[in-house]
Amino acid sequence: MFLAHAVAADNRLYRAGARHAVMLYATGGDIAQARSAASAAAEGKGWNLIAVQREKEIYGDPSVIKDKVLRAAAEDAVRFGHSMVVYAEELALDS
Repeated sequence: MFLAHAVAADNRLYRAGARHAVMLYATGGDIAQARSAASAAAEGKGWNLIAVQREKEIYGDPSVIKDKVLRAAAEDAVRFGHSMVVYAEELALDS
């Protein structure tokens, strides 16, 4: 799981150039492979300048995650290899 900042590019849901906090999930052989897969997936969904702020390996069953949105994202990552949650509020460019 990776908490990151990313800039909307080719994305119809968010203003181009807007910076958002995102939660990225991906599977991989190790944390570096998962980070690379998560970033590539986000780029494929129209996000640029992805900067990981924090990372944490998750083990076990994602159904124990209490937050419904984050649980669904973790479950999707297990199923499809990656997923992401975009926080709607834009971040200041200097944050």
